Parts: sequence; C-alpha cells; structure tokens
Amino acid sequence: MAAVVLLHPHPEMGGDRLNNVVTALYLALPPAGLTALRFDFGSSDFAAAEAEVIEALDLLDGVDALAGRPRFVAGYSFGGGVGATVTDDRVAGWFLAAPALSMVTPSIGTDPRPKAIVAAEHDQFFAPAQLQATTEGWTNTELTTVAGADHFFVGRTDALATRCVEWIRQVAP
Repeated sequence: MAAVVLLHPHPEMGGDRLNNVVTALYLALPPAGLTALRFDFGSSDFAAAEAEVIEALDLLDGVDALAGRPRFVAGYSFGGGVGATVTDDRVAGWFLAAPALSMVTPSIGTDPRPKAIVAAEHDQFFAPAQLQATTEGWTNTELTTVAGADHFFVGRTDALATRCVEWIRQVAP
C-alpha cells in the first residue's frame, strides 16, 4: 500500500530509531500492510537531517517491491520538525506527532499534499494551542490531539499508532 519513513526525536536528547514512539509506529505499520523504514540521524542539524530523509527516500526507490507505492514521512518531536522541511516530490503526505515546529521554518504549510499534525494533550514542549497557531492556514492539514498524553506519549503510543495507520489508509492514493 505505502512506505513510511519514520523520523525520531532529537539525537542529542537521547532520541534514536528505537524511541518508544518510533517503535510503536514501526511495529504498527507492517501489520496494516505498510512498509516502515527507520534510521538514526547522523546529526542534530536540521539541514543535514533533511538530507538524510532524502537519502532514505532514495533507498526506498531501490526496493522493487515498493515501486509505485506512495511514500509518507512520519516524524515525532525533532523528527516532526525535520519532516516539516521535506518537500520532495516523492512524499505523498506527512504525519507529524508533537512536532518541533518552533525549532524550524516549516516548508510544507502551503503544499496541497495531506498533512496530519498530532498534538499530545499535556505536551510539555509543543502544546496543542502552539501547534494550532503554527499550522493555522496550512493547506490540507488535520490537527488532532491524543487525550491524556504528554510529549512522550507514554501509555498512549497505541492511540498514536492507530491514528497514523488510519490516516495513511484514508489519504493514500
């Protein structure tokens, strides 16, 4: 159905491809018929991280079984901020969980492709109201909130993963 590149939280703050949120998504996507790719950023620099996402998309292009399948970017926290800067034509849409939009200049706001922004109700770093204000006026963007979750989604990763799968199924071409 689709391939999803998963982007993890800030590497200098302990974020990596094995993060609880990224792992929940990584485990939920294949049973839903979605291919998941996760990797560790080599840098905490947003431009360098964006280049690594492009490399991941290139890697997916080399997999014959994925030929013609849409590609989505799903980022959490720092990874969500990185994802918001990736405008590559191969991206069919963006799923950004508690994204660090205040740390970057997002490039995807006016892009017509679908975007899902998921806030954590009690996020200590990127409050739902802040994400709402930042994404107000964005094209083709849904903003939802995971009730009872803080920034780390402890105990709520299942709700986030379910939302991701449902959203991709809804918007995948």
